[in-house]
Amino acid sequence: MALFGAAILAYTAVKVLLYTALTIKPDQFFWHRDLGLLTRAFRALGHDAWLAVRPAFESQSKIKHRTPKTDKNPVIWASPHDVRNPTWWQSHKPDLVILGLWTRPKYDPIRRAALSATPRVIERADSDGMRTASCGFLTYAKRRFDYFRDRTYRWPPFLSVPASVLYSFTSLLATPWMEARLARTLKLMPAVAVETPKALQLWRKLAAKIGADPHRIHCIPHPIQTDIFWPDPSISKKNQIISVGRWASYQKNLPLLLKTLRSFLSKNPAWTSLVIGSGLPTKSPYPQITFLPPLPPPDLARHMQESKIFLSASRYESFGLAAAEAALSGCRVVALGDCLPGLPAAPSMGSHDGPLRNLLAAAKCGKRPKSLVGKLSLAPKRVAALFLQIDRSFKKPNCRLT
Repeated sequence: MALFGAAILAYTAVKVLLYTALTIKPDQFFWHRDLGLLTRAFRALGHDAWLAVRPAFESQSKIKHRTPKTDKNPVIWASPHDVRNPTWWQSHKPDLVILGLWTRPKYDPIRRAALSATPRVIERADSDGMRTASCGFLTYAKRRFDYFRDRTYRWPPFLSVPASVLYSFTSLLATPWMEARLARTLKLMPAVAVETPKALQLWRKLAAKIGADPHRIHCIPHPIQTDIFWPDPSISKKNQIISVGRWASYQKNLPLLLKTLRSFLSKNPAWTSLVIGSGLPTKSPYPQITFLPPLPPPDLARHMQESKIFLSASRYESFGLAAAEAALSGCRVVALGDCLPGLPAAPSMGSHDGPLRNLLAAAKCGKRPKSLVGKLSLAPKRVAALFLQIDRSFKKPNCRLT
């Protein structure tokens, strides 16, 4: 901790501009996660950090009037035209820019505009490393199928499934073209951050293959509110399984989750389950399973602190944020295969009997042992400091870091 504090104090204040291409309403800000949480972490360290976002539905002038820029509301509303305009970035005079653009080549105009204001630009990839077929042919093909199936989940299955197969097959055929475009993007960026060591390994291997510099790719985890997601000793653990997600999504695999829970709970009547998130029916048809809508982080943390097991049935995840929050809250995590790259030690549910078998094993293990390692490495200030370490490594003139 002393070394961490010394590293933070080695920096003078810088202006950090964080941009996400997501469209956001004023009442939808995600200050508890992702770039929103990172913005506040930079400000807590004494830096002049601002979150730039695209307003949804309302005119930009109306939103600016409703949500003025303040220290408590560090938002800059930016239209798609703004962020493609070098003059807009130059007018804000950032020392460091962090982009949330998922390394998609279509956003290269935004990257060039940001680079016109400062050479110190870092992009968060938010990726599990399966970027092209070169990262793993069969896994990538399945990932593409799942990705498109997720986006056509409301279609009738007789349309969605063939369309997803076609999309996956087309993605495989387009690999040379996709890698050529990605190479141009990676060569453009001074630094790229991925969320897990596994993703780092895959990304660096891919970068070397397509002629980009693998050393520009770094591993920085998602920040987590470790001040509320922690194993509170004053809260007793229940025989309860908790799951969190956007359940209308094909990715989260609600049918498998409920099937596994029903099998487990029928054999263990002393246990209950709590399923939290959007896309759930109003009431659960199963007496031992309770459905709840999305909750504020403090309420969610309380439920995780009361639960013994976190169960994930996701088909894929870039990190597994909810699972990491649960693990920090003292839950044992049971997951589908390797779908939680942020938690490589999570028990696998790969085989047909795997979900129930591993859930039973986790239930017998008792309380999860406490560990401060994850808490320290995922704390928002710590994650912000990792970005500053990358920024400090840029060998550029006029650097305001000491």
